[in-house]
Amino acid sequence: MWGAGVTEAITVEIDEDLSLSIFTVAGDVLVAEIVEFILGHFPESRTDNSLWDLTRADLSVLTKDGIVRIAEAGRTVAPYRKADGRTAIVVTSDMERVLLTIFKAIGDLHGSSRAFAFFDNRTDAVAWIGEGAR
Repeated sequence: MWGAGVTEAITVEIDEDLSLSIFTVAGDVLVAEIVEFILGHFPESRTDNSLWDLTRADLSVLTKDGIVRIAEAGRTVAPYRKADGRTAIVVTSDMERVLLTIFKAIGDLHGSSRAFAFFDNRTDAVAWIGEGAR
């Protein structure tokens, strides 16, 4: 489970110019909801890059099992995306970076060719995605 409360929202915006899906997660969200969202989004919206804005999400109860399930969902939708695509994750605390570094390590163990980077704000994250889209 990601969080134990009521889910506030997972929203998505698409930037066609950057082939970018921007996911905004707010409040407590269950891992199952994140997984379902990933599995439902990419077959329909085949963007090469993704940005996860977790600045309003509660990651306090994210478990290793939850991280593995999210990474597995990413691996499932990988055929719908370019292998050299980028994933930017916007977080605000060092603890969140530690948790998400585990996510990146799991992807690396499974041979993911996607570039991952963590940012403090969306502006820097989108700029980094843009560098890879050129």
